[in-house]
Amino acid sequence: GVPSPEVEKKVDDLVKSIAADMRSGWIRFLDGLIDLIWDRIYDGIVVDQEGFEKVRRAARRGPVVVVPSHKSHVDYLVLSQVFFKEGMIPPHIAAGENLNFWPMGTIFRRSGAFFIRRSFGGDKLYATVFAAYVRRLMKEGHVIEFFIEGGRSRTGKILAPRMGMLSMCLEPVTDGSIRDLSVIPVSIGY
Repeated sequence: GVPSPEVEKKVDDLVKSIAADMRSGWIRFLDGLIDLIWDRIYDGIVVDQEGFEKVRRAARRGPVVVVPSHKSHVDYLVLSQVFFKEGMIPPHIAAGENLNFWPMGTIFRRSGAFFIRRSFGGDKLYATVFAAYVRRLMKEGHVIEFFIEGGRSRTGKILAPRMGMLSMCLEPVTDGSIRDLSVIPVSIGY
């Protein structure tokens, strides 16, 4: 019952509010900047090379979804940098819409973040556009990262899982539009 141009405008606005705009120059710049920060606060980052090789092999077979727990904002920075330093394109990361503020929203978006509302609140158009975006990322072979808890733990303990994003990633497999999917749990310890 809504005129097509009006719906197309809403869809276009939603895609612009959701979509990542990953840029390699930003990734390289942030890699150097984050190295400076890590050198000051950590003794080093240890990567399970055997485990990462499994991720690399899975990415050659088809779409990959990495699912770390989310104890700190450092989690997604470390994981993206590990991918970059291992010669892989960093994951596209589902980030809460609350992180889309200037200037961080631009930095995150250009580093691979795509933004998700905490609740879809019955907004079927938003849910459809968001699911289509996730499906598109997977069909194009991008690694997707999201935190199964749906948010960051304020206590450092792992929160109960929220299944919405996982369901969106599994749906293209169950309907046959994607042949296979690797869901890889990730542990980041401090």
